[in-house]
Amino acid sequence: MQFILYCLCGGIGVSTDYLVYYLSIQAGLWYQTANVLGYLCGTIISFCLNRIITFNARDKIAQRFAIFLTVAAVGFSASFVMLWILVDHMGVDEKVAKLLTLPVVVIIQFMLNRRITFGSTAANR
Repeated sequence: MQFILYCLCGGIGVSTDYLVYYLSIQAGLWYQTANVLGYLCGTIISFCLNRIITFNARDKIAQRFAIFLTVAAVGFSASFVMLWILVDHMGVDEKVAKLLTLPVVVIIQFMLNRRITFGSTAANR
């Protein structure tokens, strides 16, 4: 059930990520710059929703956000590398490539956030 809630809340974050990414590409930004902007916007929204809805974590907000951003950096790194491979080395359209990276990043971040950011030990740090 927790993974489903994570996907629903994360879906809003991912949609925000992709919308900002897409609009940034349309505005002429380099795809990796667009990725940074989209990823950051999606991460903030995802944290706010997942903190309350998915993990019911209402304590140590700043600390959890810092951890969430660290986990997001891992996901972003994976996204950055996958985009680079898909766009620069395989010739995949940058908009399609972003969509292809999302499932992998969602799974990585769910596992890390569940264990590190919102796990029972996170509240004790």
